[in-house]
Amino acid sequence: MPGFFETIGDRIVMGRPIVDADNAAARRIAVINEAFARKFFPHENPIGLHFGPLRGRNAALYEIVGVAADVRYFPSTRGPEQPIYFVPEAQSSTFEDPELESREIWSHYPYNIAIWAPGDPPALAADVRKALAAADPNLMLRSVQPYAEVVRRQFTQQNMIASLTWLFGAIGLLLAAVGLYGVTAYGVERRTSEIGVRVALGADRRSVIAMVLGGASLQIAAGLALGIPAAIVSGRLIASQLFDVRPWDPPLLLGAVGLLVATALGATFIPAWRAASLDPMQALRVE
Repeated sequence: MPGFFETIGDRIVMGRPIVDADNAAARRIAVINEAFARKFFPHENPIGLHFGPLRGRNAALYEIVGVAADVRYFPSTRGPEQPIYFVPEAQSSTFEDPELESREIWSHYPYNIAIWAPGDPPALAADVRKALAAADPNLMLRSVQPYAEVVRRQFTQQNMIASLTWLFGAIGLLLAAVGLYGVTAYGVERRTSEIGVRVALGADRRSVIAMVLGGASLQIAAGLALGIPAAIVSGRLIASQLFDVRPWDPPLLLGAVGLLVATALGATFIPAWRAASLDPMQALRVE
């Protein structure tokens, strides 16, 4: 239908979209997506070429007039975008194959209508009902939904996976911080006498903090050495379940590493500060 690509948010990268002049009396035309062009016309300009879904008299049924950008119309599919072609609603074709003929008839039933309505007019639903009733009183409108809501419902499973991944990551970061704090605090407790001796011999607060943080840094480095490869491997699994997620994203990985290091150092700084604040006389009395 005219205006389909503008309404759906797709863009024409070559040629033209479907227009009002592409009616039943005009030549049969089609707009293909980039995946279609890459697969069937990899080394030539597809504009003006012909194709068809069957050999024989349907082999050159449609003339390509435009190429649309790849858009994932079917969220359940995995992998790269599939080849798709779009034909005008006003044009109809006849096929000898029963399945293709059935699909051609089915495609002319308007199950969904996309309407471009900037500003979200409050009386949009009523206006749509009036327009459909004027076109045909037998047409029934089930509901009017914002397109953002339609997209959100289509990606419910993917959103749930993304939310659970974020939640588990946050819980893992919290547990890592608590565990590192406990280990560092226990280590400081065991080295209280040693710290008291160091302070009594002239060690300042900065050197004590550096000593405690240095020991914790070794644990952080060991965790990163194991966690970064595991994150890359798990990223491939997540990328197979979500869209537009790359298994190897250096900026995101560096950000996660920075957040983990900052959280770990923050968790170890409290025991380090307490160790630096020990009274040497009391620390030496601890057995």
